[in-house]
Amino acid sequence: MYAVADPSPLTALWMRVRAMFARARAAIGAPAAIAARTALTPEAGRDIAGWLARLESIVRKLLLAVAAGLVQDERHNAARGPLLVWRAAQAATAPEQSKRASGGPRRSNFDRAQPETWPARFALAPPRDPRAVPDRQAPRIRALWGATPPPAAAPSPPAPSRATEPALRFALRLEALRRVLHDPIPYAQRLARIFQRLSRRYPEAAHRFAIAPARPCLGDPDDPRLIIEAIAAAITAAPVLADTG
Repeated sequence: MYAVADPSPLTALWMRVRAMFARARAAIGAPAAIAARTALTPEAGRDIAGWLARLESIVRKLLLAVAAGLVQDERHNAARGPLLVWRAAQAATAPEQSKRASGGPRRSNFDRAQPETWPARFALAPPRDPRAVPDRQAPRIRALWGATPPPAAAPSPPAPSRATEPALRFALRLEALRRVLHDPIPYAQRLARIFQRLSRRYPEAAHRFAIAPARPCLGDPDDPRLIIEAIAAAITAAPVLADTG
């Protein structure tokens, strides 16, 4: 049986990253305040990007640890009691948030002042499978009748949208982080499914995910060991998601 981060230390890490999120909001502003900015100086952009990169990296490591725990519970048909206790602890330590982690009811018009309605999605960013070959580059079997179909065209670049505005793009990322911190379990479940598929072809994927550095590679001055301990929790958990047996 693999050793996975104990629920108590893991809960403490989630509490610390929530405190870091609060410090980030105090330093760079809430999502709605960032979205309202019409322009960002290079210095402000670097500051916001740095906070987001550090937070996203730590949250991904902790989600990996939670995902491994969920997979291990399923494999060993363990009692769900410890997980329910852990989820209750998460709810008790979470800051006051909106009732719906998904962002509340959908609205047809984008309202910069209502971040809970935004289509903000947290990027789990699993590693790319180096063995995978894009369809347009895969070998083709010559047709026995008629002409051989041409290779698939390369995907066209996405059309410009309001999300290309730097301030709004940052605001969406910050709001997505808020939703993950409100309820990590759905995101950990999705990450577990991703690695269960990916590890069949790429067993090193979970370990690569665990050690992937944040860019820029800076810690939180108020909690410099948080990123180190989050990486340690992810490395400990990674073998569970690498085992496809």
